[in-house]
Amino acid sequence: MTSLRPAQEEIVNYAGGRMGISAVPGSGKTYTLSWLAARLIEQADLFDDQEVLIVTLVNSAVDNFSTRISGFLRDKGLIPNLGYRVRTLHGLAHDIVRERPDLVGLSDHFTIVDERESQEIMDAAVASWLRIHPEFITDWSAPDVDLNSSHYTQKHWIDLVDSLARSFIRQAKDLQLLPADLQRLMQDINEPHPLLQLGLEIYTDYQRSLNYRSAVDFSDLIRLALLALQSDPDYQRRLHYRWPYILEDEAQDSSSLQEQILRSLVGLDGNWVRVGDPNQAIYETFTTASPRFLRDFLREPDVAARNLPNSGRSTRSIIHLANSLIEWTNAAHPVPELRDALTRPYIQPTPPGDPQPNPPDDPNGIFIMPQGYEAEKEIESVAISLKRWLPEHSDWTVAVLTSRNERGAKIVEELKKRDIPYVELLQSSQSTRSTADILAACLRSLADPGSATKLQDVLKRLGRIAAGDDKAMVNYYRGAVALLDRCPRLEDYLAPLPDSDWLAALPSDQVADEVRQILADFRDRIVRWQKASLLPVDQLLLTISQELFTNAPDLALAHKLALLLERAAANHPEWQLIEFAEELSSVARNERKLPGFSEEDTGFDPDRYKGKVVVATLHKAKGLEWDRVYLLSANNYDFPSAQPYDNYISEKWFVRDRLNLEAEALARLKALADGDLEGVYIEDGPATRAARLEYSSERLRVLYVGITRARRELVVTWNTGRRGDSQQALPILALQSGWKGNV
Repeated sequence: MTSLRPAQEEIVNYAGGRMGISAVPGSGKTYTLSWLAARLIEQADLFDDQEVLIVTLVNSAVDNFSTRISGFLRDKGLIPNLGYRVRTLHGLAHDIVRERPDLVGLSDHFTIVDERESQEIMDAAVASWLRIHPEFITDWSAPDVDLNSSHYTQKHWIDLVDSLARSFIRQAKDLQLLPADLQRLMQDINEPHPLLQLGLEIYTDYQRSLNYRSAVDFSDLIRLALLALQSDPDYQRRLHYRWPYILEDEAQDSSSLQEQILRSLVGLDGNWVRVGDPNQAIYETFTTASPRFLRDFLREPDVAARNLPNSGRSTRSIIHLANSLIEWTNAAHPVPELRDALTRPYIQPTPPGDPQPNPPDDPNGIFIMPQGYEAEKEIESVAISLKRWLPEHSDWTVAVLTSRNERGAKIVEELKKRDIPYVELLQSSQSTRSTADILAACLRSLADPGSATKLQDVLKRLGRIAAGDDKAMVNYYRGAVALLDRCPRLEDYLAPLPDSDWLAALPSDQVADEVRQILADFRDRIVRWQKASLLPVDQLLLTISQELFTNAPDLALAHKLALLLERAAANHPEWQLIEFAEELSSVARNERKLPGFSEEDTGFDPDRYKGKVVVATLHKAKGLEWDRVYLLSANNYDFPSAQPYDNYISEKWFVRDRLNLEAEALARLKALADGDLEGVYIEDGPATRAARLEYSSERLRVLYVGITRARRELVVTWNTGRRGDSQQALPILALQSGWKGNV
């Protein structure tokens, strides 16, 4: 075993009661908590039917804890897999409900819908609601938005209503409110707000579909676990006895329901250790989690508050930069409400003689770019830097971190174009996006058969598949596209009369036989696909795919995409090919996850990919570290600071008054639950402004997470955005004076 630092030693000597631990990035909290679990199993005189319960955030952490604890127990001469249980919150909730489903009105054979099935149910509920309420989009659209001329805008609205409804349902379940409860609360309201009505009606439809399947979703599982504990005090006491020690990891991401479940299991006299870093609470936007639960716990009078302040992950300069962000936020942020977004303790380097010493310090290893790039130029600049840097650092790990999956996909495309080896940690893989992209192009062309531009677009993409790295074939396809561009009438190419065949009339001495054959084969394909366009869209997609792809992975992806469109067709019977093409394009742009084709988080080890560029979102990067990190898009759109000139991703351009509809709906839902009628009837706008503060606070923490992923070198760049009006993020501007450099 590695020796412990003094702060770690104090924690593993814990004997009982309640203890809260603030652990800085790289402080070894998993190692410390695992050691504590092993020591308790060895020394706490547990009975055979008792266990130490460890609750963590993701499945990869379950495996990590189990492996470490087993190793420590083996070193102590104990049986490695006895005396403890490691669960995610969902896993724990499942254990509680599965043991006594009768307490919450479920049969012994209840099922849990996965993400894919939950999304299918939600898609159907949203589509049904929008068909009944077409006026909703009109009423809430910005005055200058032309809804009749843009399928793209309609698709945006469907996605927004889906996201709004999902957030509403998640929050309602966190408040332990079922549709019937909301209906009862709304009886006293004369004219319910349209957003409340939307949430209630879609929630009712969604929950009815779950009940029809005798199923629950993951949010139900947590809600029902608490209900089971509250319904039967004897059951609660049995579980309290079974788990006399509860160790909670990643407590900064705890939700109200999670805290209530664990408090119920711990009881008034139980033993509870909560470990987390409030500065790394970055999931509030997507979940009902909040760092305030851990912060409040640390201030409770019967809680022993401890710190894990030492970290050997990063150089002293990178540590100083992260600490400077905390200091600036606390003391100098221009918005007082944001000054508690980050909190102490500061990160401290490891002491002399520590088994995990900090990397040798190099202040020149931090590069904060003062000038902003155009959006595409930023990606190009980073790729050029990597191309130059990688050959001399093949034994280093390196990552490019970005805020959104779509941006990550563009980075991957640039790396691939420059033959730079890469690994993806994004919402969908490059192969998925490529498959979706070419199939979307085919549907766009079939939807508009008179468009020469769309037809050429399909041929270009076919050329990339067929030619591969064959330079001669690449040139032949380019020649075919150029010839097609000069075709005066598409019908003379696709459906020629005997005396007007454009392809046959091309001079043989001016057109290579290979080019002529490419155009002939392409015409045959397009004609077959046009005839097949009368088929249901999923069958059409499979027909096209069988001609385009030959290897099993691509065909499997195409089948998955066909199922996606089949479901969309059932939910939107009015859709034409252009809408289905846009659905595929959303996958190709990495805006939508394709269920079943992203690997579950089963543990990612950056050290396995030395000499390759890992492309990840900042959220995916949490818990990981690399020798060199590129942090992109550090502008006031990705990292706003509640300034008058900031823009916010949740305030959609197509919504009137740039309202954040999710924030407006959730604020009214919480007011309804609290019996606050004034909050229910409040005018539109205040909730949007409050959400700006919450989001800006979270983005400061996301920035902190990004900085602390770097071991030895950190490169921070920013771009001026799609419209060219974005500015450097305010916190980066504040930190910049200490570090100058060039990529």
